[in-house]
Amino acid sequence: MKKKNLFVIGVLLAAAAVSAETLSLEDCIGLAMTGNPDLKRSEYAVAQSTISARQAWSSLLPRVSANASTSNSGPFISETNEAWDWNMGGSVSQPFYSPGLYTRIGLAGTQKKSMEYNLDSQRDQVRASVQMLYYQILNSDTLLEVYRANIDLAGEQIEKMRRMVDLGMKRESDLLKSEVQKGSFEAQLVREQESMASSKRNLNILMGRRPDAELDLLPLSVDRIDVPDFEDACGRMLENSPMIRRMKAQVDAENLSLRIAKEAFLPSVSGSYSYSRSKNAFSAGDPLESDAVRLNLSLDLFDGFNKIQNVQSGRLGLKEAQVNFEATLRDAVDALLGQYKAMETQNRLIGIHQTNLASARKDLEVVSQQYASGLSTILDLTDAQVSVFESEAGLLQDLFARKRIEAEIRRLIGAM
Repeated sequence: MKKKNLFVIGVLLAAAAVSAETLSLEDCIGLAMTGNPDLKRSEYAVAQSTISARQAWSSLLPRVSANASTSNSGPFISETNEAWDWNMGGSVSQPFYSPGLYTRIGLAGTQKKSMEYNLDSQRDQVRASVQMLYYQILNSDTLLEVYRANIDLAGEQIEKMRRMVDLGMKRESDLLKSEVQKGSFEAQLVREQESMASSKRNLNILMGRRPDAELDLLPLSVDRIDVPDFEDACGRMLENSPMIRRMKAQVDAENLSLRIAKEAFLPSVSGSYSYSRSKNAFSAGDPLESDAVRLNLSLDLFDGFNKIQNVQSGRLGLKEAQVNFEATLRDAVDALLGQYKAMETQNRLIGIHQTNLASARKDLEVVSQQYASGLSTILDLTDAQVSVFESEAGLLQDLFARKRIEAEIRRLIGAM
């Protein structure tokens, strides 16, 4: 019984250790890469396309067949012979050329690449989403500390105010205003707690875990940004972006499909060899042997204009794929430019909030001294406290927003 209790305690301690594990950003990305269900489905699609590519190659291999049979007369109407007839043989056939035979191999390989690029694009998207949620959770966690600090400060101020009201040194309305301000901070705290809980649920789902799983994240610095300049980023995006490479592969696939449609007007060429050996029950002597070598050439002369219509359809499909590719390029460049403009805006906002925060803290120090001396009102004090709070919150939000922009830029240029 004691051993059982010790085992249960050990399991509980192990579970507590797992739940208390602090995950870094790299840990979260690794869990998402292995546990995200969308990525698993895309991996299965890539595996299917690999099988299709192998099947296309197998069409070049010869076909080998063998057969054997035996027979006798009877037994219901005719009499059964003492000896049985038998026959055995085999054949080998080899296609040399048929319309689309070799092009379909290239098409299957291109479609396989397209699926691989799609998987890479999804991985980049999942990785960027993990980073976004990671930064959002850290942002909320930092803001919660700011809210709690302001709530504690407001609580201390209320206690001081209450004693001063009891002594007749301050009005009761000043006390009520301080309590209202504290309630405002508490409401913001509750809303931010709900936002962080929602972000944690979403991050757990991305990583393939239960939404309510314990999640403790390792803090990281948000002061440093590592992105190339816009021109360099454009070049890297056009070269490395899985999304753009997938669209280019689709253009290549449509081009190959059009080639297959055109090749339908060409003849098919194949060769074969067959061998047979047989023995009839009524024939005397050795079994009969025969073999044959054949070279076949066939050409469809008319199929109701289906071939012409397939070529026309293939040309339209190629044009549509080219238009989609060009539109994707324009949208990608526009999205990248938008992120760099947003980065510039965030840098300016961060500078503004840093200046405002320094001024707000100095102003709060001055107003607090004036209020203690009776030279300012409670409204002046609460306004100064709110100004510090808003500057701190704004600076934190802009710093984390800039990190999210960095993650999106790196996703767009294929540098995740």
